[in-house]
Amino acid sequence: MSTESQNEIVDRNRLNGRDSEARQAALSELGLAPGSSDEIIRKAFRARLKENHPDLTGGSDAALRRLILARDLLMNDNRNGAVNARWLKDLAEAGADSDGAQLLNITLEQAIYGGEAVQDVHALEISQAHEEVTSLSQMKTLRITLPAGLREGDKLRLTTEGAPRPEQLFRIHVVTENGTRIDGDDIHVVARVDSRLLFGGGPAVIDTPHGPREVHIPRGDSQLTLKGLGLPATGKRGCGDLYVRLEASAVPSRAWSDAMVDFRRKWAS
Repeated sequence: MSTESQNEIVDRNRLNGRDSEARQAALSELGLAPGSSDEIIRKAFRARLKENHPDLTGGSDAALRRLILARDLLMNDNRNGAVNARWLKDLAEAGADSDGAQLLNITLEQAIYGGEAVQDVHALEISQAHEEVTSLSQMKTLRITLPAGLREGDKLRLTTEGAPRPEQLFRIHVVTENGTRIDGDDIHVVARVDSRLLFGGGPAVIDTPHGPREVHIPRGDSQLTLKGLGLPATGKRGCGDLYVRLEASAVPSRAWSDAMVDFRRKWAS
């Protein structure tokens, strides 16, 4: 047997294995057992459709697309089974909740002040069932209007351009960096101050998510609590506080005017 023939056998076995995984994923999506007939597949699809149709039951377009993909994979001699299986798996792990909420990453500044977020998502996750999608990798750009005072884990419908509906359900994740974190309504940050102030105390200007603030550092205290400077109040949540952990810096403390210039430059970018 030639080397070429051996490679062909290996490739065929690999493809057969991937196709088997794809069909198993599709069966799981429809709640079926291997060997189900086309009629059983159609009945299962119709039953799941009633449970997940976004226009009838409050389901999601993403769930509907998964059902259609699973049905088509099982009822047709689909040669892209491995691709379909990967998509089914990726979509299940991509942050789309059972209620169809899409994961939306925002900055801390957007959580505080609101504004507009731009997010690219897979077209299959948000397209309506009858909408033509050219490929599994096709993307759509969404422009999402954000209210002020968003919290980590919030689920809410937001005005969205680029989606099939004027509002889309999102789950909020606030991305932070440089030691900043959010705890409910409160914000925890790290600020660097002149080492002499950290140990001897006195007035200073520190950076906060709300801009520079003049504070008085107690002697020998490395923690500050700034009331009302956490996440802003909303109709359902109260105003949070800002907790500042102070660390020593070799750079002398800045004047108020210099701090304001840096803050405006940051927000202009």
